[in-house]
Amino acid sequence: MRNRCGLKFLSGVVAAVLLCLVMGGCQKEAIDSDMEGHWELVEYTTAADGKVHVCNRIYYSIQLWVVEIAAKQSGTPHRPVIGRFEHEENGNVRMRDFKGRKATSDDKKDVTVEELLPYGINALDTEFEVVKANGKELVLKSDYATLMLKRF
Repeated sequence: MRNRCGLKFLSGVVAAVLLCLVMGGCQKEAIDSDMEGHWELVEYTTAADGKVHVCNRIYYSIQLWVVEIAAKQSGTPHRPVIGRFEHEENGNVRMRDFKGRKATSDDKKDVTVEELLPYGINALDTEFEVVKANGKELVLKSDYATLMLKRF
């Protein structure tokens, strides 16, 4: 009887170890590791007037199909937002479907264009040309502005 119990226990342990090894290898892989990650918006330049807007503690987080944007200085009136991030066939990227950020998800409420302006975005659906993406710097250009981001 002891051998059977010991064998069942051993096979259970082996199955648990194998399950852990298999599950650990199921990580989602970045679509573009030079673009995905955590970025600080250093500045953006508006196309209409060439004005450079220096940013203070504004962060973009790009992972798979999601972009999160937030201002982290204390007392900021800027609403954190979350939206879709898509790679276009022409090499550009698109940010759209912005909602307000709430804890671990969105708040199901669309943001306004005015709420996106401090982040260098002036439309709820914006296509960006990828000017530079080398893993350290990310430069995105839309009809409205050119965003200069650095990895942190």
